[in-house]
This record gives sequence, structure tokens and C-alpha cells, in this order.
Amino acid sequence: MKLNVDAHLWCLGTYAERYVPGGYFDELTADQQLEIMSKIKGLTGLFTFYPTAPLPNDPDKLVKKVESYGLKVSNIAVECWGDRKWKHGSFCTNDDKIRKEAIKLFKDAVDFAKAVKADSVLLWPAHDGYDYTFQVNYVEGWKNMVEAVREIGEYAKDMKIAIEAKSKDPRQKEYINDTGKAMAFVREVNLKNVGCALDIGHALMAGEGIGESVALLDYWGKLYQIHINENYKDADPDMIFGTVNFWEILEFYYYLNKTNYEGWCAIDIISPRDDRAKSLALGVKLMWKYQEMAQKLLKHEKEIDKNLKGYHFVDNIDLISGLLF
Repeated sequence: MKLNVDAHLWCLGTYAERYVPGGYFDELTADQQLEIMSKIKGLTGLFTFYPTAPLPNDPDKLVKKVESYGLKVSNIAVECWGDRKWKHGSFCTNDDKIRKEAIKLFKDAVDFAKAVKADSVLLWPAHDGYDYTFQVNYVEGWKNMVEAVREIGEYAKDMKIAIEAKSKDPRQKEYINDTGKAMAFVREVNLKNVGCALDIGHALMAGEGIGESVALLDYWGKLYQIHINENYKDADPDMIFGTVNFWEILEFYYYLNKTNYEGWCAIDIISPRDDRAKSLALGVKLMWKYQEMAQKLLKHEKEIDKNLKGYHFVDNIDLISGLLF
């Protein structure tokens, strides 16, 4: 495994939300945001949204601008949730016009991703779900999603499409609500280039063991993106990774380092009540600190895995705590 760390401009945004619609901070220009990112040691990529505003919408100009700050365009995330037209879902909706518009948007994004040499394209079906009983036809919605994503995947079989699961928010129930459901969806789409994005915060909120999730996605060969944040397992506030769930994150890193993953680990945090630039820098620093700890554990991989085989939890924690503390 090679650790590549990226982030998106929203990490340095105003953090506007329904309680503080004006945001917690004044808006920074894209150049100010990129300048801050360029000074953070260990951060080498920019996770770019499509459409690209406030960044250039010309691929060559975007690449040159990002590279001028010592960064690389890593992945492309397609914004298909911020307009009211998507309220009944971008892909599950039975409105053919809306669904075709979403598919067209993603095909354009795939073309753009190829032009900037991005590693993959993120598909987060944010509004594809439901809020109440007797509100949707579950099978029809699922079939619509499968057919839409299959069309996107078949459009460009040489570009990875990463499906992101989330249990709720903005809908109360999402169709693709955890890693297992994401894999069921990916299996039904049945294309080599369609896989999963593992968002750590979403996985924690869904009650997953994040070490298990990363290990199984790698086992299935469908680990295409990783998004880095965390929470108290009850919501998705995009807290700074490494500050709450220590042991689970340590195990996640241990298993991540046993994979062949060479994609990007994207910082995806919001810090409305602290310095946003310092928060992003801390998030990057902690990622590399956990990486250092995982490397220490891997030097004792045989002993740790022997204890796993014998279900010797106490022996493992005794060994690991002795190595780290």
C-alpha cells in the first residue's frame, strides 16, 4: 500500500449549514485555499468537484493551476445533490428526464476526469433513498439506479467509478446505506470499473467495523477511493480523523497497509469552531502518524496475525500497546 493524501476545497470552506446559513467563516478564494494546501506537509492531491467552479472548467488550465501549487488532481467528485431537481434522487427517480440529465452529467465528468488524468470518479447517490413508509417503490428505485450506473460505467470502461455508501442524510434512508449494500449494488451492475468509495465517517455511522470494511473491499477488488473523517457513530459531522475512535482507526490502518491500494485517501472534514487551516493540517498530520504506527505493527505482523488466528485479543492489545505507548 502507498499512502497518497488529498483534500478538497470544501475543507477550507465557509461551512454554511441550516443553523448558520451564512457560514462560520468568510469565504476564501480558490487561490487562497490552494496556497494553504500547498504549505501542508504530506498533502499532495486535490479532490476536485465537477462542475469545477470556482476552479477553471478547462482541463488544461485546471491542471496547470493545481500543479502551480505543487498539487495533483487526484479524483473527481460529481456534484449531483445541491439542486432541488435532484430531490427525488438522481438515479433512482422514475422521472426519465431527471435520470437522463444525471447520466449526461456523469458522462461529461468522466470525459473531464480523463482529460485531467484523475484516478477515479466519485458517485454519491445523496438523494437516492426515502424518508417515509409508503413513499417509494423500492424495487423500481433500485433497478433505476442499477441501469443508470451501468450506463455510466459502460460509457468509459477505462475509468473507475466509485460508489459511496451512506446510511442517511440528506434522506432518512439511503438505498446504498452501508458497505455490504454497496457491494450488492456493484455486483448487480457487474462491471469491472465500478467499485466502492469507503467513507470512514459513513462506515462508522452505519455501525461497521472499518477494519473489516477495508479488508473485504480489498478482498473483493473493489476499493477505489477512501474518504477520511470520523464521528461518534450517530451522525456525519466530518470530524478530524484520528481524534475519536483510536483503536478502530488503528486497526483500519493495519489492514489498509496489508492491501495493494495505491489510490487516494481524501481528507473530508469540517471544522466550524476552530481554525480551518490548522484543522486541515492536523488532519493530514494525524493520517501520517497513524501510518507510522501501522508500520510499527507490521514489523510484528506474524505475531499479531497468529494471535488473530487464535482469537487472542488480550495478547494482541498487550503487544500493540507495548509497541506504541
